[in-house]
Amino acid sequence: ARGAGGGDGGGGQTNGGTTGTTGDGGVSDDVHKKFHHNTPTEEKTPSVSAARKRVSDSTHEQSKQSSSESGNQLIQSSDSSSGDGKFHVLLTANDSAYQRWQSRVMYYQFCKLKTQFPNSALGGFTRILHSGVPDSLMDEIPTVVVDTLPSTIDDEGYVVLHRPFAFQQWLNLFADKIPEKFVLMSEPDHLFIKPPPLVATQKAAVAFPFFYIAPNDPKYKPIVDRFNTANAPPESFAPIGSSPVMISLASLKRVVPKWHALAIAMKKDKEANAAFGWVVEMWAYSIAAAQVGVVHELAPHFMLQPPYDKTLRVGKTDAFIIHYTYGDDYDKNGVFTPGVNQATQGKGGWHFDKRDFSQRAPKKGELVAPPANSGQAIAMTIDIINEAIEALPNWGE
Repeated sequence: ARGAGGGDGGGGQTNGGTTGTTGDGGVSDDVHKKFHHNTPTEEKTPSVSAARKRVSDSTHEQSKQSSSESGNQLIQSSDSSSGDGKFHVLLTANDSAYQRWQSRVMYYQFCKLKTQFPNSALGGFTRILHSGVPDSLMDEIPTVVVDTLPSTIDDEGYVVLHRPFAFQQWLNLFADKIPEKFVLMSEPDHLFIKPPPLVATQKAAVAFPFFYIAPNDPKYKPIVDRFNTANAPPESFAPIGSSPVMISLASLKRVVPKWHALAIAMKKDKEANAAFGWVVEMWAYSIAAAQVGVVHELAPHFMLQPPYDKTLRVGKTDAFIIHYTYGDDYDKNGVFTPGVNQATQGKGGWHFDKRDFSQRAPKKGELVAPPANSGQAIAMTIDIINEAIEALPNWGE
């Protein structure tokens, strides 16, 4: 849930950095064809009341079966499908109010699309809660609880450092309990707007390219070279982070140990930490993947990032996920004013930033529709969040 700037977001153009690929929007021709040929046909959208009942029933059924193993609490998705042709969504999160409300919205939207598109590639869902203890969402979202980083490792307030360790524990303790052979690594501020097809293979993962992850940029090459102990060739480095990434379990098992070690080492390295800041863990994933030989195809249409993406497409291709990491600001005339919150200045503008709700969830009726010219992506974001707020029980608790 990170952008290019400070904190977990920033400003800048998205959907860039796709060098080394071909085809529409920078995606390889092979991935492009798979996305187009395997996308499910749209079906009628259920009502809010129907969605409320569906999510309530779904979470109850998926959470009935629980067990405890090695001190880790388990409430795993009970999807009974064989896993053939499907992928399992893995969401990493902690128990903060900030990530709790985002996780609830994300899972609500996942359930809605899975019901709406029963023949899609959406398989099971697991929240990997890396707070070390269960929380009150255990009966709502299929969840496994894993440990935080050992006390000997100081995260220095960088909560994302726990992410690779969370995946490592999930692989060791729970991966063999799901039927799917592929997973989609995701974050709380990801909203599915269309089910992605299963496009990853045993030979190649598929990932969204980030313009600010540039391992072959001469400015960063000396740092990358220091951590490239396997001497992976320059062309093997991809402009990716760890999310969204669709990947086989076999490939994930190869990447995670190196990713975990590199994330800690690069965070503790003054030069690397200064250069990469809040996205150092993403750089660690890119460098780790190259060193263990896991290829990642690039799919720019995997994800939208409003306000810099306006429509629900990238080029001529429908997108699948909205990532609402950036703040959105417009004046009273609907003019985009990035970074200038005119709504709170009494100037009649419009503003939305998830960080305004770091300590609490948005209240019912608090999020109003954006200006008409703000684009479909942010309008759909607000619609999805508001629908979940209305549908989910005990909102804000």
